[in-house]
Amino acid sequence: MSEVLNRRSFLKVQINFVESMCFPPRDGELSGLLTGEHEELEALFPEYAEYTRKIDFSVYDIREILSEKVRALLTREGTKARDFLDVYFICKRLGIKLEDVEGCIVSKTNFAIELYDKYRFNLKEKNALLQSGKIFDWGRERDLLLSEIDDMDFYSFLSEFQVFLRKIIKNIEQET
Repeated sequence: MSEVLNRRSFLKVQINFVESMCFPPRDGELSGLLTGEHEELEALFPEYAEYTRKIDFSVYDIREILSEKVRALLTREGTKARDFLDVYFICKRLGIKLEDVEGCIVSKTNFAIELYDKYRFNLKEKNALLQSGKIFDWGRERDLLLSEIDDMDFYSFLSEFQVFLRKIIKNIEQET
């Protein structure tokens, strides 16, 4: 049960052994929820230190994540509002420009459609949705937003993003 949404939810973990990487991973650090000194917890739970220490590990570059989000949006069956929201938030909050990852998106999408016929088919379906103007629909996902968004800004971004997606598909078609 999600304490934030107050409804059942799940965590999906995906392990991918076949991936085209455009940007090198960077060093990251995972911190526990507890910070500072907690002598009482330490006295009660000898394993306390083990569960509160920081863990070093490699993380994807945010440009890699953005590129993969757009690739998935283009090649996944159906559409999900959260994909558009993820791209919007990454671009707006982290200042990443879609044009800066255009080559990576094309490369990742070409890699995926060469490996899987279903992705090639889904890309054609997405292109048809783009042309019809029906690629985005909130569905039930609007109710799951944890924070408000500026509707005018989001829909303005969405219009520009659809132009960008058409350009990506055109580039992919030219390369294949």
